[in-house]
Amino acid sequence: PPILGMLAIEDTLALIDDAGMPAIREKSIELTTFALEVVVEELAPLGVEVASPIDTASRGGHVTLRHPLMRQVTAALWRRDVIPDYRDPDGLRIGLSPLSTSFAETLTGLLAVRDTLLRLIPAD
Repeated sequence: PPILGMLAIEDTLALIDDAGMPAIREKSIELTTFALEVVVEELAPLGVEVASPIDTASRGGHVTLRHPLMRQVTAALWRRDVIPDYRDPDGLRIGLSPLSTSFAETLTGLLAVRDTLLRLIPAD
């Protein structure tokens, strides 16, 4: 068996065990709900749509956003060390790990999406 890999995951499993799945799920719901609130306030006015389920019972630990410029946004964010996933044809997926992602990091990442969109959207 891959002993080194098993050793690396041992600490993570202990962290999950210490926190407990109900608390981890609650933080996941809080993070994704917070992210969606930021999207409504900061990104929806720029034409960003939420592709993830709004209902917390149907939503996992990530939020997917849609906008025609998301391919360019994702590339620009990667250059700034903000690392979302791109999903064709126009989706940006933000994974929010409840054990390691803070609300401040979530806000910083979403504001980076906003700032990048503002630079890419042609001025009227």
